[in-house]
Amino acid sequence: MRWLTLPAGVLVLIFTLLDVFRTLVMPRAARGRYRLSRVLFIGLWRPWRWVALRARTEQGRERLLAGASPMSLFLLLSVWAALCLLGYGLLLWSPAFVHGIHGANNNSFGTALYFSGTSLFTIGFGDVVATGATRTLVILEGATGLGLIAVVISYLPVLYQAFNRREVGVLLLDARAGSPPSGPELLRRAGGHGVRQSLPRLFREWERWAADILETHLTYPFLAFFRSPHDNTSWVTSLGAVLDAATLVLSCVDDEGACADAARMLYATGTHAVEDLFFYFRLPEREGMIERAEFDHVFADLGAVGIPLRGFDESWKVFSEMRAAYGARLNALALRIAAPPAQWLGDRSTLPRPAGGRTFD
Repeated sequence: MRWLTLPAGVLVLIFTLLDVFRTLVMPRAARGRYRLSRVLFIGLWRPWRWVALRARTEQGRERLLAGASPMSLFLLLSVWAALCLLGYGLLLWSPAFVHGIHGANNNSFGTALYFSGTSLFTIGFGDVVATGATRTLVILEGATGLGLIAVVISYLPVLYQAFNRREVGVLLLDARAGSPPSGPELLRRAGGHGVRQSLPRLFREWERWAADILETHLTYPFLAFFRSPHDNTSWVTSLGAVLDAATLVLSCVDDEGACADAARMLYATGTHAVEDLFFYFRLPEREGMIERAEFDHVFADLGAVGIPLRGFDESWKVFSEMRAAYGARLNALALRIAAPPAQWLGDRSTLPRPAGGRTFD
């Protein structure tokens, strides 16, 4: 039976190092329902989210949620190291290598595990030494430990650089679309002149931002759950706000100039990003339909600030069809990460009653 520790150790190491490679090194989305990183994160996020959403204050909820993703990343790194230690410990305890270990109780699993730990973290106290073929295994374990640390050190700056790029865009949108951000509010603040002048550039910037979100959040899915440091903002609601603004321009605004062209490209890129992220996180679709009374109120506001509009019935039909392509999926993302609710996204039952309209519920 002792010989079973040899294949068991090999399997543990292959499983662990493959998960490290797919999570930190491979520049594409890591698939698989039973990946270690996915199982650990879901196992931590669901109870953490349940507790946080029952906090008495919004500030308390955000403080709790802000710690979930960094804590799960720290836990994952610890589990990777522990599994590597266990895998090499099983190999050292196997009949193929245990005779090359010299020290107190050299035939016990505890000694093999201790020797594995001192080798993985390159401590080398010297109270247990290796001879023969076991030396090769110990050197390989030391290289594994150094490689694991090097990969983690290089991974964290890349992760936080992507987070910084995302949050700069979210912060810049705050002054243009309100807090929480809203697509109708973005158009209202721009007005008729802004639709022709400032919005085309903003839509082009957010087309690139959406592409960056798609690439980074599929490669580093932990980023999706990192909270914005600013109150009432989230990358999901920000993406929803600019997508809603682009959809309103394409469905309601009577202007086929540069703004419509930029809105069309943003809509295509943003919808693609929402679709890929939705399927990657394996989410069920949520209700994302906007009631006609809400649209009526927004349509009247846009006309009041001087934006040229098409007919109401035509606009409502086109808007409903276009928003159906991303609304339910974006809402599912917002609810999964417990994003602060916005005008048309998330748990809108907590939002104030809009003037002249009905409660967002």
